[in-house]
Amino acid sequence: MTNNIKPQLDNPTAPPPKSSPPANNKFGRLFIVSGPSQVGKDSIVKMVKQDRRLKLEHIVTNTTRAPRPGEQQGITYNFWRDEQFKKLIQRHELLEWAIVRQSYFGTPKKPVLKALQDGKNVILQIDVQGAAQIKKKHPNAVLIFITAESDQEVKRRIYKSNKMTLDLKKSRWQEAIRELVAQTQYDYVVVNRFGKLKDTVKQVKDIILNTLAKPRIYE
Repeated sequence: MTNNIKPQLDNPTAPPPKSSPPANNKFGRLFIVSGPSQVGKDSIVKMVKQDRRLKLEHIVTNTTRAPRPGEQQGITYNFWRDEQFKKLIQRHELLEWAIVRQSYFGTPKKPVLKALQDGKNVILQIDVQGAAQIKKKHPNAVLIFITAESDQEVKRRIYKSNKMTLDLKKSRWQEAIRELVAQTQYDYVVVNRFGKLKDTVKQVKDIILNTLAKPRIYE
């Protein structure tokens, strides 16, 4: 698998917006980051968010999975019980949601839309199911897929992890196979080569900066 950064092509024949943009004539941009386990997504997104030039808003994801040691309510995740999460779905309060490893995960709609309307940019780290939902609803969202040098390198990193049982490693690899197939639906594919995290972060920052420099097509 090669480092394939695909340019996103804006549609010059896109229809005019159905409603007028805000008075400042500038919406924020929505960026989605996905990828298989152990390719460095957490570190990449954390480092990208630290660049103030990008004006990236922090959005806390909702989940029903149990908190892990060190995770904080409202900071790491918004932790909900299953019945509470299902009510969020029924009330259409989620931008996207999916069942991942037998737990619900979903992005709250209101804070994302408010940030975008205020001219702030949003970066979300979500799985391929959620990314597909968002792209369907918001075609101008920019999808970035993070992977390793090859499918076998993804597998090697998963099985090398000392934080998972063997059964969990097998499960994560099966998930990764499905996720790697989905990368063709992304606007950009960025390879996080072993030991080259800073280079990968720069590539993702460059994608965001180049996107922000383009004329905005309002949805």
